[in-house]
Amino acid sequence: MEWKYSQNKRYGYNYHSFIVPMQINQSHRERFTKIFLLIFYWLAAYKLINGLWLYQAAPYFFINRFDGTTWLFMQTGIHKWLLNNKAGWILFDIAFYVMPVCWWLVWRKNQKAGTWVAIAWLVINWIYIQCYTLYPTNSIEACTAWLLMPLIFATQRIKSFYFLMHALRYFFLFFFLSAAIWKIRQGGLFNAEQMSGVLLMQHKEYLVSAPESWYTNFTYWIIRHQSLGYFFYIASTILELVFAIGFFTRKYDKWLFGCFILFLAMDYLVMRIPYFEVLPLTIPLFFSRYEEPISDVQSLMSDV
Repeated sequence: MEWKYSQNKRYGYNYHSFIVPMQINQSHRERFTKIFLLIFYWLAAYKLINGLWLYQAAPYFFINRFDGTTWLFMQTGIHKWLLNNKAGWILFDIAFYVMPVCWWLVWRKNQKAGTWVAIAWLVINWIYIQCYTLYPTNSIEACTAWLLMPLIFATQRIKSFYFLMHALRYFFLFFFLSAAIWKIRQGGLFNAEQMSGVLLMQHKEYLVSAPESWYTNFTYWIIRHQSLGYFFYIASTILELVFAIGFFTRKYDKWLFGCFILFLAMDYLVMRIPYFEVLPLTIPLFFSRYEEPISDVQSLMSDV
C-alpha cells in the first residue's frame, strides 16, 4: 500500500489518499503465456534451421554425466533405444514441440484438465531433455527452462502462479550470480591467463578445422592479447554479480534483462555458446512489478 500526500492549491488544504498497486491477474497470466509460446516456437525454428532438432542430430552414441538423477534415468535404457532410431527421434521431437500448444488449447477450455496436460508436458520435457543432453548436442544447464516452465503452467489459482513466477525469477538470478561466485571460488578471476586458456579449450576443434576463418583470427587475437581477454573475464564476472541486485529489489528488473541480453550476445560472439534457451527464464522480470493478488476487497481495506 502506498500513501500519497497532495495539496489543493485553490482551497489551501491538504489531504491524504492511497494508491493500490496493480495486482497480477489472469490477463497478465495470458500475456506471460503468449510471450513464452512466442519464445519457444522462435527457438524451435532457430534450432530447426541450424540442424539442432533430435532427428537432425541423429545420435549414435551417448556420454555420461556426474549426476545421480541422470544415472537413475539411464537405468530405463530409453537413451539407448533412441540410438540410430530415426522413428524414435521424430516421435520425441513431435512430442516435445507440440506439447506447449496442446496445453494452451486445453487450458483455455478447461483449466483443471490443463493442469494434467502440464504435468504430462513436464514428464515429456524431462525425458526429452535428459536424452537430448546425453548426446553431444548441448548442456543440460542450457535447457533448464524447459524443465521448470511446465510447473508454472500447471497451476490453476492465480496466487499459485504468482509465487511460482517469483520462484522462477529467483532461480534465474541465482543461475547467473552462482556463475560469478564459481569464478571467484575457483580463482579464475585472479588469473590473468584464465580467459586465454578458456578460449583455447572452448574453440580447439574450430581453430584446427578452420585455421583461415575470420573467427579463428579473432579468437587468436584475443588469446594473444591476454590483458584484453582478462578484461572480458572480469567484465563478465561483474555483469553476473549485478544480478544480486534482484534479490533485494524488483525495481531494476528490466535493466537486469538488458544485462542478460548483453551477456548473451557477448557469450555467443566470444565463446560461441548459444544460451538462447535461457530466454524463457527472463519472462518473470517483466511481470515482477505486479503485486500478490488479493481476492477479498475487505482484506485489502483492512491493510489501510
